[in-house]
This record gives sequence, structure tokens and C-alpha cells, in this order.
Amino acid sequence: MSATAAAVRTLSVALAGNPNSGKTTLFNALTGLRQKIANYPGVTVERKTGRCQLDVGGPCEVIDLPGTYSLVATSPDEVVTRDVLRGLRADTPAPDVIVAVVDASNLPRNLYLVSQLLDLNLPLVVALNMSDIAERRGAPVDAQALAAALGVAVVPVVGHRRDGIRELISAIADAAVAEAVSDGQARPQRPAWPLPEALWEEVRRLGRELALSSSGEAADIHLDRARRLLVGDPAPDLAGLRTDATVVAEVERAHARLASLGIEAMASDIEARYRWIDAVSARVVRPAPPGPTLSERVDAVLIHRFFGLIVFLTVMAALFSSIFWLAAPLMDAINAGISWLGKALPDWLGLAPAAGAAPGALHSLIQDGIVAGVGAVVVFVPQVAILFLFLAVLEDSGYLARAAFLMDRLLAKVGLHGKSFIPLLSSFACAIPGIMATRTISSWRERLATIMVAPFMSCSARLPVYGLLVGTFFGHLPFWAQGLITLGCYVLGILAAVVTSLTMKLLTARREPPSPFLLELPTYKLPQVSQVARTTWSNTATFLTKAGTTIFCLSVLLWALAYYPRAPLAYLDEVQTHAEAQARATLAVTPAAAPVIAPVPSHPVAAEPQADPVAEAGAHARAQAAREYSLAGRLGKLIEPAIAPLGFDWKIGVGLIGAFAAREVFNSYLGIIYSVGEVEDDDAGRATLGNALLADRRADGTPVWTPLVAVSVLVWFVLAMQCISTTAVVRRETGGWRWPLIQLVGMNTLAYIVCLALYQIGSRL
Repeated sequence: MSATAAAVRTLSVALAGNPNSGKTTLFNALTGLRQKIANYPGVTVERKTGRCQLDVGGPCEVIDLPGTYSLVATSPDEVVTRDVLRGLRADTPAPDVIVAVVDASNLPRNLYLVSQLLDLNLPLVVALNMSDIAERRGAPVDAQALAAALGVAVVPVVGHRRDGIRELISAIADAAVAEAVSDGQARPQRPAWPLPEALWEEVRRLGRELALSSSGEAADIHLDRARRLLVGDPAPDLAGLRTDATVVAEVERAHARLASLGIEAMASDIEARYRWIDAVSARVVRPAPPGPTLSERVDAVLIHRFFGLIVFLTVMAALFSSIFWLAAPLMDAINAGISWLGKALPDWLGLAPAAGAAPGALHSLIQDGIVAGVGAVVVFVPQVAILFLFLAVLEDSGYLARAAFLMDRLLAKVGLHGKSFIPLLSSFACAIPGIMATRTISSWRERLATIMVAPFMSCSARLPVYGLLVGTFFGHLPFWAQGLITLGCYVLGILAAVVTSLTMKLLTARREPPSPFLLELPTYKLPQVSQVARTTWSNTATFLTKAGTTIFCLSVLLWALAYYPRAPLAYLDEVQTHAEAQARATLAVTPAAAPVIAPVPSHPVAAEPQADPVAEAGAHARAQAAREYSLAGRLGKLIEPAIAPLGFDWKIGVGLIGAFAAREVFNSYLGIIYSVGEVEDDDAGRATLGNALLADRRADGTPVWTPLVAVSVLVWFVLAMQCISTTAVVRRETGGWRWPLIQLVGMNTLAYIVCLALYQIGSRL
């Protein structure tokens, strides 16, 4: 490639690094808002790309590759990183420049991947990230000495402060130009790390054999392939050589000669790299002062097998308590705004009914369908945002990695992996990215177990349901008690996941041994405000987008089901007249209550208007009849016999059906069904949805909603599988319909049995 060609076409720059090295923060600093996220074709691994303007040569495309510790890949994430860097993916050519993101505060561990990146013989720039943390620890890295040892440019950067970004961009441009000028000339054939001479001799011998079978390729390519074959690299570009009988025989003879000398090729290669890493680190890193660091002293508590669990549970309890405490004022304000909008919007559009006339269908659609339906979800945005905010703070501070380490021992006992913690934690936001995050787990059994239990984690879509029911039926309790009830829902889901995983472990324990868990504990740091804000806004915006699209469309559909067909007026009049007659008869036979003697007030008090129980009974019966006459009412009545033993009536049943499309739709449907069919608004405006639930009565006058019914609904939402999108992702991740159907049937059966036992036993107590 000529220098002119390099200046014309868009360069490709790949960011590679260990997990928790700050790679994504650096990607954000390089690309700003010029980013897009998709999936690599054929796999569910996320593809994150962005645009960056070089000093010379115009723009370049930056690819944020999944984090990996080695190019000898075992998980889908690592496979994608390896294949992109080696140019093995047809949809993503090999990068023009690789930026190795290295954690300066943990240099020796990061240099192992750098040694493998040097093997690729591509232009390489090292971004020495977290240099500020290394300085604070008293063990700074000499960037110039490291550059001399590696033979590539090394740029100190602090990603979250954007320090060194301009210098890094210049180094990327210089590396691309240098590669174009040199026309890709090979590096020295022998690696910098001293392989045993016997192993190096076998590499050269096998390289000569490979050169005989192919022509037109440089000698260094054959040497690289020979070394990789001897150390057992499973990359697909060597698949043809691994099946060639002549090559296989040569490799076996080489291994036999090495074994006679007590040398194992893979182990010797790894040992040689680490000897080189130790020597480089000793030259470029100033020794840290003796004694434990602050991070180590904090870890002594946070990852302690007893005190660490206490801290973790305390943090989680504080998180869920704050959801109610901090969100309450914002929710009240949003609720007031929605109520005002529901009244004002039809008037603005000229849809206000004439005096004495009933509102029309369009008026009801806007007020009862769109505003009430979407508003019943939007009102819980503060709670969702606070949840995402706290999770982002915990992740950016480095605590979540400690929690994963802490949970590994418990997860292993129930058949999961330490790497399952992050996917399961992600599932508290949404099960879909949580399930996709299981690609970091190399063991298929442990990955499948994580996929099967991830939907038990209470996602953000459940939070509006929890907030509505807990706030309505337990709102008289202090905010911390409401938080503990909500936390109980999350704990119940976790317990269900444990039981499910244990069952899978018993069924598959003999088929595959547990895989080891290796985890890097990142450095503690103050959460970066911009990163936390970006993460919180991104997740909250996704929730709002869903409310503005999916929930909006479903609200219109559910309104239509609850509004049509309209009951004949004669039928409604007859129902109302009958209900009023029954109310009069009941009042006539009810003994009058003894008069209550109240103290005479010192000043006149305006008498409150007394509600007419007869008129109320008639209006309620009329609204109920209108609901039951609709398509939603008929569908609900059809399934009511099956759900009545759980304490659910037909309205709850229809809401559960709608929740299969999106769990938040349950709130939307209740907002619609308790608005459609109302006779008129009083002077104070529409009652809140919670008040409507409390006021709802059956035909015999008993309340539809009680605290026991609310708990039964909560348990259903904790245990049931009600997300079609999640089922589709499980089918794609597992490669068929077998496991998603098992998951769908199993979770819903479990939910039905537990709710049945809960309601039947509770109602008898």
C-alpha cells in the first residue's frame, strides 16, 4: 500500500485490550458521538464502531473489539477479537493499525496480550491508559523506555479526562504512514522473547517444510505458522494445515523430539513470554512502595467471604430503598403533568364534548388510550433512571468486579460460573443484553444455565409494575420498607434462578467439569461523571423510546380492544337501573348507624358534599358493563376461570396477556381499562391509577384488588416468562426452539403453581 493510497482511503483502527483496561472509555474519547452499534453478522457479539479525524489522511474508522486476555480464543467474544485482528472475517478486513489499550497500573498482566499483538506484524500503537492511577500508586511507567523495549509508539493517556488523546491520534497517523512507506516490510523473524533454542530450531525446521508446500509467501509467514502449529493455536486460518497429513506428521515428530528434551511447546512459549514481560516491567516500572495499597486494604473488607456479603446486601438494600425515596417527588410531578395533559390535550385539539354529551371515540383514544396508557409507564421513568444511575456508579467505581469475585463461590455451588455474574447483573436492566453477554463464558453448560436463569432477574420493565403495586398497597409504609418489599421481589427471582440452576447442574453434572474462573480486579476509582451520565441517559432513553414506540402502539391497540364494540345504550341503561335498584334495596334493609356526636367547631366549616351511594353503584355497574362488553372484556371472561384461583379477575388476565409483548404494557392496560367506560370526571380530575385499583369492586361488592392479590401479581411478574423479545434472543443464542420453549413453559408453570399456592393459602388464613 502506497502512502498516497493510505491518504485516500479510510483507515481502520482496532482497539484491543484486556477487560477493564479502559478500552471503551478511550473509544468514547476518540469518537465522541460519531458511533454506531450493531452485531457482527452470524454472531451475537456486539460491533461498536465510530469515526475519528486523524491529523493527516482524513477520517478513520475505529473498532472497539471485545476485551480479551489472549488471542488463543475460547469464548465467542474472544473468537471475534482474534478473527478481526487476524483478518479472518469476510465482513471486517484486518485493521490498518492496532491500538493496544494497556492499564498502566497493572502493566505485567497487560503485556501478555501485547506480545501476541506484536506477533501479528501489523502497525501497533500502545495507549498507556490509567497513567494517573499508576502515578498515585507510586509505580509510574516510563513510556519512553517501554517504547524502546517494544519497538512501537507508546502514548500515556487518561481516557476519562481525554489527556493524551491528541498525541494518540498523531501516533496512529504516524504508524499508518510508516506502514505505507515501508510497504509492509516484515519485522525480524525471531521474537523478542527468548524461546528455548531447541524449540526455535523446531520452528525453523517446520517453517522450511511449510515453505516447500507453498510458494510466493514470505519466510516470516511460514515461521509464524510453524510456531503457532507447535504451540497448538486453534485459529481457523490454520485449519487446512492441521488436517494436512504431512504437516501433522512433522508436528508430531517435532513434539516427540521436544518431549525427549523435557520441553512442552505451549508451556515453553508462555514461559518465554512471561520471562520477557518480567524483564521489561523491571526496566520500565518504578517499584511501588512497600506495604499494602489502599485498594488492597479496602478489598480485605469488600471481598471478605462474610463481611463482603454483608456490604453487598447493604448496598443493594440502599439502592432499592432510594428508588422510592428519591423518585417520589419526580413521580408526583410527572403524574400531575400527565393528568393535566390528559384533560388539556383533547381541548386543544377541539375534541371537548358538548354540554351534556358523552366524549367521542377520538377524545377517549387520546385521553384514555394514549395519555393514560403511555403515562402509566412514563411516570416510573425516575425509578428506572435511578436504578441505572446506581448501577453505572457501582460499575465505574470498580465495585461490580468485586461483587463478581464475591459471588463466584456461591455461583459455582449452584452450577453457574463466576463470569455469570455480569450477565445476570445486566439482566436487572434487561434480560436481552444479559443473555447476549453470556458469550464470554467458554463452557456451553455454564453458558446455557446462565441463559436459562437470566429472565428470573427482575428487569427494568418489571420495575413500573413493582412501583405501582408496592406504592398502592404498601404506600402507607416507610420508604425503606417499600424498598425492602421491592428488594424481596428481586431476591425471589434470584432464589428461583438458584433452584433452576441447581436442577440443571444435577442433570448435567457428569457431562462437563466446571471451568476455572479468572477475574481481574480493576483499580478503584472515582466514577467518571460523564461516563455515568452517558450510561444512565443511554439506558433511560432506551426505556423512553420503548414507551414512545412499542408502548404507544400497544396502548392504542389495547384501547381499541377495551373500547370496541360499544355496548348498546339500552343495555347500559338497564344495567345501571338494576344496580341502582339493588343499592336502594340494600340501603332500605341496612340498620341506620348510631348518630355520632361531634364537637361544635369554633368557626363555620363548609359542609362537604355527600356522595350518593345509589348513583355511585349505578355508575360503577354501567362502566363495568361497558368494559365487559368490549373485546378485551370478552377475552378476559374467557380466561378468567383459569386465573381466578390465583386471585386474578379478567382485567388482570388481559393485562398479563398484553405483558407478553412488553411487561410495562400491564401498567398501560390498567391505565386504559380503568379510564375507558367512566361516566364523567369529577371536579378534582381523574383519580390516580392506584386509587382506581383500590376502588374497584366485583359484582358482589368485594374489592378486586387486595394486598394479597397485589402480592400474587408481583410473584407472577417475578417468576413468569412474559417477554417475546427475550424468547427470540434465547432461540438465536441456543440455535433452536428447544431451550426457549422449555424456558417459556417451565417459568410460567412455576409462576402459576407458586401464585396458586400463595393465594389459596393466604386467602384461607
